[in-house]
Amino acid sequence: MTKNKKIASFMVLSFALLFFVKKEEQNHNVKNRPANALLQTAKITGESKFIDKNRRPLDRIPASTSYVNTPSATWEKQLKTSLAAQGGSSLKDIKIKKEKSLVWMRDENPLHVESVVVTLTNKQDVEASFRALVDSQTGKVLESWDQSVFDPANVRGSFRIKLDPRYTN
Repeated sequence: MTKNKKIASFMVLSFALLFFVKKEEQNHNVKNRPANALLQTAKITGESKFIDKNRRPLDRIPASTSYVNTPSATWEKQLKTSLAAQGGSSLKDIKIKKEKSLVWMRDENPLHVESVVVTLTNKQDVEASFRALVDSQTGKVLESWDQSVFDPANVRGSFRIKLDPRYTN
């Protein structure tokens, strides 16, 4: 084998090995991504990110979809009204902080939702908060998580979020 053939063979093997190592590194990073980061790194289509029923980003987005709902500008007001009615006279203040707009793919039925943080304050000025996915049309809580662990005044004693029965398991 001539010197030029040896050099060419070495370069081809080096490039192949470099390509293989880079590909494995990319696969490793995707597999070891924390679950809470998945919601934030979802694919963006238009203004909304697509997530699956477990709040993880979708790898494949359907080419054409017909949505279950239509986003409304009054969803936040409707949510506040619903939470105030459920909390009764024990609630002093309700704060709703919108994090992002999403499209939730449950059972192949895309649904416009809002990811929010809800903070409830009772008459003793004790705050409790949780995260929720809220229907962008009706303002109904579809799913909630991250409830406060420390609750000294039992602000949720008789307060239970009523989930929309159309979307519960």
